[in-house]
Amino acid sequence: MAWFATAGIPTTQITDRMHEDMQGILERARSLALDHLVTDVVTLPHAGDARGVLLELAEGAPMVVVGSRGHGRVVGLLLGSVSGALVRHAPCPVAVVRPTSERRRGILVGVDTSEAASAPLEFAYAEASARGRPLNVVHCLWDALVGQPHWAPVSCSDPAYEQAQLCLAESLAGMAEKYPDVPVTLSITRGAIDACLVDLSQQYDLLVLGRPPHSLGERMVLPGLVVTVAEQAHAPVLVIP
Repeated sequence: MAWFATAGIPTTQITDRMHEDMQGILERARSLALDHLVTDVVTLPHAGDARGVLLELAEGAPMVVVGSRGHGRVVGLLLGSVSGALVRHAPCPVAVVRPTSERRRGILVGVDTSEAASAPLEFAYAEASARGRPLNVVHCLWDALVGQPHWAPVSCSDPAYEQAQLCLAESLAGMAEKYPDVPVTLSITRGAIDACLVDLSQQYDLLVLGRPPHSLGERMVLPGLVVTVAEQAHAPVLVIP
């Protein structure tokens, strides 16, 4: 603002124009939302860093939805993107939406064998059921011998395939009973987990991921698998903390 004042441009003129632009963006967003909703839409104008404002509002929200400008991994991290900050720190589910023109193969969910896998599985099954779409559950085995960024499917004759199926069986059985209408396939892969999920996302309408329960300090210093996948994926991504 000081630069504009030095150039002889009144700061009130700048703030008034910013306010007009903000109101125009909010009204357009509200109109678009009403085209798809039967309830009313509330707009909340805020001034400040978008990351801080959205993280504060996320404390009382069931979900935060943001877009992605598709910077990719390196530039996105350098810019400290809004979507990256929310994926890292938001206390609620975060949807990172990017345009998709064609109907794909349904819902993809990446899971491990920990208890934390139940949250993304639940969301993935619910989304597949609501959309009437199939679900592919992918579990990727990390392998230090597989060079980055390579990955490959594990053959059903491989002992690791059967072991992974057994580890996931209990969680999958519970979801299958709750959502009997959802056709499910299980994909076992080996190699670079982030590359696997990013590549497979080209074939699906939505990718669902869980965010590991790291401490705030760990989330501040570690970009993590989830942020990398959310920024590079070809489909919309839903991150479940």
